[in-house]
Amino acid sequence: MTTIQPYETAQQSLCTFDIDLDNPPKSTAADIEIAIIDDRPLMCDCLARGLAEIEPAFRFRHFSSIEAFDAADLEETQRISTVLMCVMWSNSEADHHLARIAHLKATRPSVSAIILADIENLDDILKAIENGARGYVPTSVSLQVAAKAIHLVAAGGIFIPPSVLFQSAQNVKDSQQTAKQQAQDDNVFTSRQISVIEALRRGKANKIIAYELNMCESTVKVHVRNIMKKLRARNRTEVAYILNTAPYEGLIRN
Repeated sequence: MTTIQPYETAQQSLCTFDIDLDNPPKSTAADIEIAIIDDRPLMCDCLARGLAEIEPAFRFRHFSSIEAFDAADLEETQRISTVLMCVMWSNSEADHHLARIAHLKATRPSVSAIILADIENLDDILKAIENGARGYVPTSVSLQVAAKAIHLVAAGGIFIPPSVLFQSAQNVKDSQQTAKQQAQDDNVFTSRQISVIEALRRGKANKIIAYELNMCESTVKVHVRNIMKKLRARNRTEVAYILNTAPYEGLIRN
């Protein structure tokens, strides 16, 4: 049965998780020493117990903060190879968390950091990796996936959930499709605008266009402005030139 042994010093608060305090198992080469950085003892306890049930080779220590981890006796932390940083990620706190990751990388280069959080932006995940993190585990995954992620990172790999990458790719695809559709919509002209375009192509003045199309001259001016805006033209000459290019073939009746 898993038990908890509290360990207190003036500068830190940590817990070690072992199978049996009276007869603790001896560490083996396969054991992975993990530090959980979280100031919520209950969450830390539940996470450590759950992961230990799945992977008995995991050995956990709990620190309330990176500062507590820094202040810990080196003899107590020298075997730790992986740090699981449980953070409440937000836009306002992102820089703070990134700085903590960079600090850990600078002070403990041999330690691999994994971020456990709810990060929705792939850019933030990539920034965390750039600052020294070796993995990102969202709270939406199962304990089994989290355990495999820890194993991968401890072995020297980098873990980012495929679902995050797929979602990011889909977001890019959707964004491109939206931009494409917007561009197509921008180039759609009403039947009245097409009539005005035909007249512009023939070099007719607004007054003549208004007379021939039975419109007010002010209405013709509005149509001309909208046509120029859609075509991104600066004047009537550019309108005529642009309308003779490939994308607009067939738009004008000769």
